[in-house]
Amino acid sequence: MKKHIVLTLIIISIVLFSNNMFKEAYQYTYKVAKYYNVSQERAKLLAYTVSEEYERFPQVPYQIFVSLIVSESGFKNLYGDSGHAVGYCQLHKSAVDYVSIFFPEIKTLAQKIPHDELIKFPQLQIRIAYRYLYLIMKNITNFNVIEALNFWNNSPNYYFRVFDTLTFIDKIAKN
Repeated sequence: MKKHIVLTLIIISIVLFSNNMFKEAYQYTYKVAKYYNVSQERAKLLAYTVSEEYERFPQVPYQIFVSLIVSESGFKNLYGDSGHAVGYCQLHKSAVDYVSIFFPEIKTLAQKIPHDELIKFPQLQIRIAYRYLYLIMKNITNFNVIEALNFWNNSPNYYFRVFDTLTFIDKIAKN
């Protein structure tokens, strides 16, 4: 009986903690997206997707990921790097291909969508980018966020930009 009560309490706390994680990530992302003039519908979609990915990969702080979006595109769904980078996180095809190796559901979708058409699928962009940052941290930098951010942008000091952005947007998200 005692084991049953303890197990029930553990399950309840996991559910509550998980729900709280989702809610915090959602509100943070939504507030920052709205600050950058993202439409309400799109802000909700992006916030929901970031929250889901954060629940799945809590090793990647959602605050860092949102800072990455702001650093890469200012929450604009656009082409960059002479058309080679796509969307909110400025994904290159090589990043999509790398994520596809580890996530068959992404591979299936990515095979059906040409890279330049990825701009039409913001939810997929966010999923790929979140997982790409997770994979960089896990497989390349041993969960060193600074090295992971520098790897993301192939720049030794890119983390300064993301951390400066984080300092700015954190105030927005907490108001």
